[in-house]
Amino acid sequence: MENKNHLKAEVRYLCFVGILTLFAGLFFVAPDFIDNPTDDIRGKIILLAYWGIVTTCNFFVIYSLAAYKTLFAIVFPIYWILGSIVGYIRYAYSATITPMLLDATFHNDFQTSRDLITTTAIFWIAFAIIFSSLAVFFRYKYISTLNKKYIHLLLGITLLLIFLNIHPRINNGCQQRYPYNLIYNLHTYVTSYKAVSQRTMPNPDIKREIARTDSLTVVFILGESLRSDHLSINGYTRETTPFLNKETRLVSFPHIYSEYTYTNRSLPHILTRADSANIDRAFQETSFIPIFKQEGFKCTWIANQDAANTYIDFINECDTSIYVHPEKTVYVFDNWYDKDILPHLKNTLKDDCPRKLVILHTIGSHWYYNNHVPKEAEIFLPVTTNREVHRNTAEEIINSYDNTIYATDLFMKDVIDYLRNDNAIVLFLADHGEALGEEGDWLHASDNKSIKNPACFIWYSSKYEEIFPEKIQALHDNAQQQYRTDFLFHSILEAAHIPASIISEELNIFSSNEERELQQ
Repeated sequence: MENKNHLKAEVRYLCFVGILTLFAGLFFVAPDFIDNPTDDIRGKIILLAYWGIVTTCNFFVIYSLAAYKTLFAIVFPIYWILGSIVGYIRYAYSATITPMLLDATFHNDFQTSRDLITTTAIFWIAFAIIFSSLAVFFRYKYISTLNKKYIHLLLGITLLLIFLNIHPRINNGCQQRYPYNLIYNLHTYVTSYKAVSQRTMPNPDIKREIARTDSLTVVFILGESLRSDHLSINGYTRETTPFLNKETRLVSFPHIYSEYTYTNRSLPHILTRADSANIDRAFQETSFIPIFKQEGFKCTWIANQDAANTYIDFINECDTSIYVHPEKTVYVFDNWYDKDILPHLKNTLKDDCPRKLVILHTIGSHWYYNNHVPKEAEIFLPVTTNREVHRNTAEEIINSYDNTIYATDLFMKDVIDYLRNDNAIVLFLADHGEALGEEGDWLHASDNKSIKNPACFIWYSSKYEEIFPEKIQALHDNAQQQYRTDFLFHSILEAAHIPASIISEELNIFSSNEERELQQ
């Protein structure tokens, strides 16, 4: 009889945990999947499986908490209320928890934060408080004390750890879903204010000379997954860059080589003095930004991507950092456009400081491509309809990808129009390219050679050309040369007319053959 009572208690306990898990799956987990593009039953089954995996992880959490009544009474309401807030943000604003969103939340002015507290949000949170209180009451009143409670606690924790580490995709996917996204991103946010490593600033050894201009704007645009050979300015048969095609003061560099094929490794290499012979500098030295600041430039980073630990240091080197969409990650399948950068850029350019460095980190051509293409740029049809790459045809994928380039072209038109009458120069370099079916590969982060040829082009204003004609001549002369992404650090200092002896003329696209010979 005693064993039968214990069995009933165990069954009731499991049903209690199961019901709470189902509610958690519907309110906290499901919002992360409602905007995932899928066009067939198989795709929906895959999404359901992903939902089930994350929901199962929540089962283990609730199972562990509920083992002890006191632990459940203290922790479960916190878990449930926070989950309700996360779920509401996802439902109402198509936003997810990111380090940038946490930063914006903690540093926003009161009025901005108050505007998000709507009547619906208040009712939603009130319901969460009532529901979690009732769950605690039910646990105390109707769930019998478990035999060997500590075994249930250890079992829940053990199963959770095993489940999370079965496969990297499960681990990575759960990190961006509740409750793990809250823990993971809060940790990332806190550590982002600590230096990843003790970086040292390379001695620029500035060779003082009379400045040719007191006013100069340098814009560096970090492209995303944009391959060189899909730009019509480089001979691609489709007209993907109609605006850039017409620009007479634009020079494309079609033969750039990127050693690294994913953002987190590529950016530190691009922004620092790292090269193929000194790769450790990417994690030991500062970027070119402190040198610009030393020379009187006001430095602003405008990001339309989330910040990773490998390059958060460089963002923090700037005087100002702006996150355009702090609520977005690659797990959010919602509109996410680079044109949203433009108002921030426009405001930045109005600053009274005559010398400016502005870095724009774009979302560009990152998968899921359609998310980054406004309607006016969707010109190549048909496009993809499924988040799973292999569920789309090659034609659909390439059409969607080429539309992102058309969107980049429209974006560049506005950027250039803002600067056309100023003394300004714009350098565009993608972090890497993208595989579009070559050797069976798609997307990036593989060793496919098509990923290692990122797009690169330079635009300069007429005033800039008048002041620095020799730089522009060298730029045209070097356009067909082969460079690694190592060139950026040296070339952007030269573009800003910062006469540093640290500049390698061999890696300087603004350098003439005579200057290279002199340095040698």
